Amino acid sequence: MKCVFRGLWFIVLMSISVSGFAQNAQQRLLDHLETYQQLSGQFSQIISSEQNTKSQSSTGEFWISKPSQFRWHYTTPYIQKIISNGKKIWVYDEDLEQVSIKAASQAIGSSPLAIILGTESLEKQFDVQELADDEGLQWLQLIPKSEDSGFELMKLGFKQGTLSRMVLQDNFGQTTRLLFTDVVLNQVVDDQFFEFKLPQGVDVFDETAN
Repeated sequence: MKCVFRGLWFIVLMSISVSGFAQNAQQRLLDHLETYQQLSGQFSQIISSEQNTKSQSSTGEFWISKPSQFRWHYTTPYIQKIISNGKKIWVYDEDLEQVSIKAASQAIGSSPLAIILGTESLEKQFDVQELADDEGLQWLQLIPKSEDSGFELMKLGFKQGTLSRMVLQDNFGQTTRLLFTDVVLNQVVDDQFFEFKLPQGVDVFDETAN
């Protein structure tokens, strides 16, 4: 769970001659992200490491509602739910029967999820570059300007303007690859869907209590 959540938890050598390309890439990314207010679908995730030849695989489904609500359900190999109403984030591990509660503003920060939610200023936080098309996808690369972001770079692959792939390289030598399928744009979901009711008998670790 910890690696998965961290996985969801994103070359500044630019002359004047290439700054225009960077601006175009940034605008292209903004155009893609502005096509939806709600986003949902299925996902497959693979986490690999430089230190470990064995990768971790998981699958599930997700729902996103801008600017700050989401549900991220892992269904295999174990059941885990990550839910945010914009103020709090609940991380529910069904097997361990425990729930962690975090402040959404601190947990999301400048994470990759913040990009999809549209809560981060691209110009201030990232250098955006357009990469060559590959596998029928249009790729954009984001490199954080801050060393405190927790990741080195993120690549987003779009198919006809819709998010299809994500590749994240973090500061711990891990690479997280996400494949999005059955993606639906702008299917309105009630705000109550992004609330979490604590199951009876679970252990609760509430970091927002104080």
